[in-house]
Amino acid sequence: MDMKHFYNFYEEGILDLHESVVKELYRVYGSLTIKLVERLKTPPRRMYIRVVTSRISREEALKILEADGVHAEPDPLVNDAIYTEVQGPFEIKCDSGKYVVVDEKTAASLMLGANLYRPGVVKAPAFNAGERLLAVTRWGRPIACIETKVDSSTLRRLRRGLVGVNISSPYVAPKISETRAYKLGMIYPQSLPSIVTTHVLAPKPGELIVDMNASPGGKSSHIVQLTRGAARLVSIDRSEKKVEVLRRTLVKLGLYIGVILYPGDSRYVHLDLNLERKVDRVLIDPPCSNLGVRPVINYTKTMKDIKALSSYQKQFLKSAYAILKPRGRLVYSTCTLTLEENEEVIRYAIEELGYTPVELDEPPPYSEVVKYKGVVAYRYSPLYYDMPGYFIAVLTK
Repeated sequence: MDMKHFYNFYEEGILDLHESVVKELYRVYGSLTIKLVERLKTPPRRMYIRVVTSRISREEALKILEADGVHAEPDPLVNDAIYTEVQGPFEIKCDSGKYVVVDEKTAASLMLGANLYRPGVVKAPAFNAGERLLAVTRWGRPIACIETKVDSSTLRRLRRGLVGVNISSPYVAPKISETRAYKLGMIYPQSLPSIVTTHVLAPKPGELIVDMNASPGGKSSHIVQLTRGAARLVSIDRSEKKVEVLRRTLVKLGLYIGVILYPGDSRYVHLDLNLERKVDRVLIDPPCSNLGVRPVINYTKTMKDIKALSSYQKQFLKSAYAILKPRGRLVYSTCTLTLEENEEVIRYAIEELGYTPVELDEPPPYSEVVKYKGVVAYRYSPLYYDMPGYFIAVLTK
C-alpha cells in the first residue's frame, strides 16, 4: 500500500495520529500500519505482573492472588512473570448528561475499569454523591461511567482520595493494587517486555551496574532481585522527586539493598561520578515518545518531537560509553515504535561512538529479530503476541 492511500483513512477518522508520525510508522510496518494504529487504541489482552521471587515463589504468589479473587497464570517463557486476562470490549452505559474531564493517564486506567481518584480530575460540574458522571478525555472521548462517592464541594477540597467507582468501562482488568500481594510488595505490575529487558541485561552478583533512567524503579528493583542484592547498583534519575519515587518502590519490594540513589542528569554521569571505565553493565531506558504504550488515549506528538527525543537519547549513550569497562554490556530499551528513536539511535551508537552490536543466542521471548543497516535488535509490537510496542538492543564496548 502506498502512503497516498492513508489520506483516505485520515478523512474517515481511522488514523488520528499526526501524519508525520504515521509516515514514520509506515517505514517499519508498511501496509500493516493501519492495523497497528487500531491496535494501539486498545489494551493488550494480557496484563503482566512481575513476582518478587526474592520474597515469594511464583506459585505462592498465584495462590495469594487467587485467594483475593484474582486469577492469574504463570508465563511459560519468563520465570518471574505472571499475567491476568483483560475482559472486553464492552459498551459504556451511562444515563447521565454530566461529564467529568480526566487526564490521559487516568483515562487509560478508567478504560480498564479502575476507579476515579482526585489527582486525575481535570474539570467537573456541580454534582452530588451517588450521581453518575460520564468520564471523558480533554478531547471529549468517552472513557467510563463513574458513580460518585463524594459531592463536588468535597472534590474541590480534596488533594487525594476516591472520587467515584467505575461502573461501566470498555474493558475490565483485575484490580491488582487492591490485593494483599501488591500491598505487601510481593508483586510489581510491569509489562512483559520491560520484565524481559532486565533478563537481557543479565546482571551478576559482584558487578557494578548503572541504571541511567531508573524511576519509578521497575528495572532497578528487578536488578536487585536477580542478583539477590549482591551487585553494586547506581540508580540515577534527573530530579529528587523521581528518585524519591524510586526509593519508595525499592523499599516496598524489600529490594533497597546495595543501591546508591543519585538525583542527577545521567548524560553527565561520566563527569559527575568517578565511574569512568569501571562499570560492568549499563541500562538505558530513556525518555521517549511512548508510542507503544497501550491503550493510546490521545497522541499529539509530531516527528519534530520525536527527532528532539532521538537527539536526547543519543546523549545517554555517549556518557555510558565513557563509564563502561572494555567488553562491558549495555542494554538500550524504549516503549516506542519509531525507527528514529530505536534503530537509528543504535546505528549512531555503532557508527559514531564505537559500540559493537550483540546478537543474542536466543531472541527475547515473544520478540521479533530486527536487522537494519548493521543494527541487530529486538522489537515487540501489538501485531505479534498482542504486546505493547517496545524495543531492546544490546551493545558492547
